[in-house]
Amino acid sequence: MINATVAAPVATLWARPDSPRPGVDTAALGPCSSPRSWVDGLDDAGRMYTGILTQLLHGEPVLIEEVRDGWARVVATAQPAAKLDPRGYPGWLPLDQLTVRDGAETESAFDPATAVPVARAWLGVPYVWGGMSPYGIDCSGLIHIAFRQVGVTLPRDADDQFAVAEPVEADREQPGDLYFFGRAGGGRSAITHVGFVTAAPLPDGRRRMLHACGDGGRVVEEFMPASRVATLVGAGRVRLSPPA
Repeated sequence: MINATVAAPVATLWARPDSPRPGVDTAALGPCSSPRSWVDGLDDAGRMYTGILTQLLHGEPVLIEEVRDGWARVVATAQPAAKLDPRGYPGWLPLDQLTVRDGAETESAFDPATAVPVARAWLGVPYVWGGMSPYGIDCSGLIHIAFRQVGVTLPRDADDQFAVAEPVEADREQPGDLYFFGRAGGGRSAITHVGFVTAAPLPDGRRRMLHACGDGGRVVEEFMPASRVATLVGAGRVRLSPPA
């Protein structure tokens, strides 16, 4: 068996891989599932469909028992279901809604870039100050929850994340590094925003980032706009065991 965690904002556990209804359940599938859009599209009969077993939240642990045609038969260990399986609730999930955890990561092997596809699962989620759910998330909450998904616990707030990240020299950023924004020269207390680096800087100086954007009102991936460039303090790299 393989340990994994849910990478989608919300993952629906299905009775079988062919349980999702064409068209009807599309919004519930994929790494960027939209539970609100899915529920809004269901009629009274659709909401009573027994092909759906339960739902799993982002970061919830599962055991993978079988993989078949892009689907995984799993046991949701955080949801007891003694009558079905003493280990937890059994069912099927799309494989692209999971992040596999082999339990053997080391400091040298850890790659911060593994947090980027997890963060991409939140694209389009509304920005909400203090939010940590598929219905609203803020900039540092996105960083915290994406790294937690791949086994690294970071502080919750952007200034504290800045304090534990290893500084990265300008123009040497890599996917998975973090961009920090705020008042230049103000140190940790001046940090007001954070986002993921999603590509190395281009020769023309453009930088690509993924962040929960208060100005735009949602999680976006974009080239860093001029307003952000003006407040860029620097970049940092997360290690497997950040210093206190």
